[in-house]
Amino acid sequence: MSKAKCSPGITLSHFNRKIQDLCKALMNEHFVFRFKKHIRNSVCNKTAIDLAGEMRCTFPAFNGNRLNLEKHLLKSLAEKEDFDAFITYIRNPRKQVEAFIKEKVNTHMLGEHKDKALSILRKNVEDINKLVIHRGDTDMWAKEFSSLLSDKLTLDAISCQNFKDIKNFDFLQETIEKGFVSITKTISQTSLDKMKEFRLRPDQILIDQLCNCCWETCPFCAAVCTNTIKDHSPEDHSVPFHRSQAINGWHYRNTEILCVDFCTTQVASEGSFYPCHDSNHTIPFKKYRTAGPPYENWSITPDESKLKYWTWFVCQFQEKLENHHGLKFTQRGEIPSEWKMHDKKEAIQSLDEMYSTN
Repeated sequence: MSKAKCSPGITLSHFNRKIQDLCKALMNEHFVFRFKKHIRNSVCNKTAIDLAGEMRCTFPAFNGNRLNLEKHLLKSLAEKEDFDAFITYIRNPRKQVEAFIKEKVNTHMLGEHKDKALSILRKNVEDINKLVIHRGDTDMWAKEFSSLLSDKLTLDAISCQNFKDIKNFDFLQETIEKGFVSITKTISQTSLDKMKEFRLRPDQILIDQLCNCCWETCPFCAAVCTNTIKDHSPEDHSVPFHRSQAINGWHYRNTEILCVDFCTTQVASEGSFYPCHDSNHTIPFKKYRTAGPPYENWSITPDESKLKYWTWFVCQFQEKLENHHGLKFTQRGEIPSEWKMHDKKEAIQSLDEMYSTN
């Protein structure tokens, strides 16, 4: 037997037809599938960014500063009267804020604003589709196709230049367009709930934007520092309004009596406190900074102001607070009678007053 000879009759048109057959087979199985994945990711990521931006502009809780976000969170907690959520907020404020953001984004996407969210998703599908179909020239598709072939076949001779020499790329464009009909149809039917599976999510984008701030809490009442800068040393931690120390479990040593006073009142008093549960000496409230960290890093202005929200909270959840801390509002820790005159509506309104004055 003799060696097979290369046929000199293979023409460019014959090679073109062979490439067409190979291209169609690969396109159907790999090429369009790969682009479907990339396009779906691109659409969902862009939609996540657009939804987050839209909510930052239009959603009241997200279009202001840190204090505004806290105001809306506290309103939500009061409306639900969920004691466990309050405790999470007191013990781990960032966790509760993140849960609040996720809840609001989910409601926005799947609730009353679902149609608006879907319109953003569908517009992005259309935009991506137009970009791919109308701006994808021969050179772009040649590079993509060459990349696909190099993954599947060992053909060093195949390069973008080889494809540039082939003039009949109508079949390639036709196959791409047919493939994108099914791609865009599938992506258009993607539910907003499915966006949770992708790398970028609107709730996480908002969390990254809104929660990159200070989360230190007052050592007396657990109020959260409202500084928008995460590491703002040497500037002191501060809050516009403090709370009753009972909320944070402060009590008189060797008793089961909760301390009902606000720390802003305490630092103006002649009283003293133990910096730690095992401290042997007391520190005058007026000199609380001498107790060292974390006390020394807080600026607590002495005054008699008491935000109605927190006096309502103590009254509303008196029994649950007592059970939670294993302590009592009794004797010198008895809840003042005037606190019990505030209802939930007044409590929520006091948050608006707090926001308007800061």
